[in-house]
Amino acid sequence: YLADFEEGCMYHVYNRTNNKEKLFLSDENRRFFLRKYDQYLSSFADTFCWCLLPNHFHFLIKIKSVENIQAYLKSKELKELTPTEKKFTDQQINLSELTEQCFKRFFQSYSLAFNKQHNRKGNLFYKPFKRLKLEKETHFTQAIIYIHANPFKHKLAKDFTGWQWSS
Repeated sequence: YLADFEEGCMYHVYNRTNNKEKLFLSDENRRFFLRKYDQYLSSFADTFCWCLLPNHFHFLIKIKSVENIQAYLKSKELKELTPTEKKFTDQQINLSELTEQCFKRFFQSYSLAFNKQHNRKGNLFYKPFKRLKLEKETHFTQAIIYIHANPFKHKLAKDFTGWQWSS
């Protein structure tokens, strides 16, 4: 459940909260979560589908090519690069470490805002977050179905196609 991230590979990424706490207390929390995800991950991974549930989430992603990521990082001013991005451009860390740090920054950013808004302290997310590498083409279809059907599985919806917080 802790696969290394590799360029061009597909992953089912998911995580839950500590102690099954609520991850979202409002629709605005959900929208903010998706904006933060886009901010921290869209330059490094393409997202095929997603689903947000009360205490966890799922994403199906494909890691972009090293060439595309390097081009993106080179397009930024040096002062705009995070320490992790600088280490990647200097080849001090690999693509897997870069991607993992992007997810961690995303989790931290959401957690800080959520904690501040809801007068909460401490870790929100369970550590470490899970990621399964999809090894076969059939796993892609299975992952899409699993992710989208999750609200039905958890008895949150009778018909998962109507779940608002899903791609």
